[in-house]
Amino acid sequence: MSANDRDVALVSTGDELVLGATADTNSAAIARRLVEQGFEPRRFVLLGDDEDALVRELSELSARHVAIVVTGGLGPTLDDVTRHAVARAAGVDLVRDEKVLADLRALFAGRGRELAQANERQALFPSGAEVMPNPHGTAAGFCIEVGGALVFALPGPPREMLPMLEHEVLPRLSRLAASRSVHERREFHLLGLAESTFADMCGPWMGRALDPLIGVTARHGVLTVRLCASAPTRAEAVRAADARAAQIRERFAAWIFSESDLEPASALAKELVSRNERVAVAESCTGGLVAAKLTSVPGISAVFDRGFVTYSNEAKVELLGVDPDLLRAHGAVSGPVAAAMALGAARRARAGCAVSVTGIAGPDGGSAEKPVGLVWFGTCVHGEITVCERRFVVRDRDLVREFAANTALDLLRRALVH
Repeated sequence: MSANDRDVALVSTGDELVLGATADTNSAAIARRLVEQGFEPRRFVLLGDDEDALVRELSELSARHVAIVVTGGLGPTLDDVTRHAVARAAGVDLVRDEKVLADLRALFAGRGRELAQANERQALFPSGAEVMPNPHGTAAGFCIEVGGALVFALPGPPREMLPMLEHEVLPRLSRLAASRSVHERREFHLLGLAESTFADMCGPWMGRALDPLIGVTARHGVLTVRLCASAPTRAEAVRAADARAAQIRERFAAWIFSESDLEPASALAKELVSRNERVAVAESCTGGLVAAKLTSVPGISAVFDRGFVTYSNEAKVELLGVDPDLLRAHGAVSGPVAAAMALGAARRARAGCAVSVTGIAGPDGGSAEKPVGLVWFGTCVHGEITVCERRFVVRDRDLVREFAANTALDLLRRALVH
C-alpha cells in the first residue's frame, strides 16, 4: 500500500473563515474522526469563496490523497461555489436532482413558505455524484470521484456537517478502508522529556517511510506519541503495533504517565479515586492552577479536599505552618520550603497526600543562583516527603506555570504509584 492510500485532505471554504470572522472548527472535528477510522489527515486548506482557487486545490490534492473532505459553500447564494468547483474539477456538468428539489419545496411548504428561486441552486449536483441527505438543513451534500480521489462536499454549519460526517461520510470511508490495509494505533503521553531528546532516543524509529509510523506533538511539557501500524490483516497490524509499543514502553518508562489520558490531571485523578486517597495542594507560583486542573476532572470531588494559594511568605506561615526560619535560611523557592508546604497542606486538610509548588515564573525576580524557570516541588504521601527541582527553559511566564502545574500533578501520581 502506498502512503497515499490513507492520506486525506481537508478543505474549509468561506470568506468568513479567511477574514477571521469565524473560526474553522470543522477541520479539527473531522480530523479526529478520520484518525479513528485509520486515515491520515495530511493537508488542511482554508479558502475564501473562490471557485477558481477551489478547482485548482481539488485538482492538486486529488493526485496525492485518497479522499478530500470539503466543508462550506453549499448554500443558495452566488458566493456558494463548492458544487460548481467540484463539477469543474471532475470534468462534468451540474445537473438538477428532482427529488432533492421536491424535498426542498416540501420542507418550505411545511414552514408555510414558498421555495425561493435561489434555493433551487441547492438541488444542483455534479453529474454522477451520490447525494448525501441533510435532515438538519437545506444543503444536501454529495460525493464524487475527482482524479482518483473521493471528494465529499459537506455543509459548513457544524450542526449540519457533523451528522452528515457520521452517517454518510464515515460509512463510505469505512468501505474504502476495507479494500485497503488495516491500521492499528497506539498512543503514549509523556512528561519531563524534551521533544528533541525524544527524537534522539527514538533514532530510526521515526523514519517517515517506516511502518509503524511514529509521530509526536508537544504541548505544555506533555509529549503525545502516536504510532500507526498498517498491514493487510488486523492480526498483522496488531502484532506490529504491539511490538513497537513494547519497545516504546521499555525505552520511555521513566516519562510515560498514561496511554489514554492526555492530561496529567486525569491520570492523577484516576489514581486518587481508585485508591480513595484524599488530596490537597499548596501553590505559590502557579497561583491555583494545579487545583484548577485537578478539579476540572469529573468525579474528583470524591477525593479533593482543598487547595492553598500561598503566594506570600506570610501566607505560607499562616496557612501551611511553614517555619519562618526556613524561609529566612533558604528562601521561598527551595527544597525545604517545598517540603514544609506539602506537609502543611496534608496536615491542615487531614489528607493522605499533598503536592506543593514554589518557584520563579518570571519575567522578573530571577538571579544567578535562582533563575527564572526554577521551580521546587514537594510531595507528601502518608507522611513520606520527597522534593525535587525543575528548571524550565522557557521565556513565557504562563508557560512556566503550565509546565510547573503539569509536573506537580505527575510527581504526585508517581509518588502514589511508586
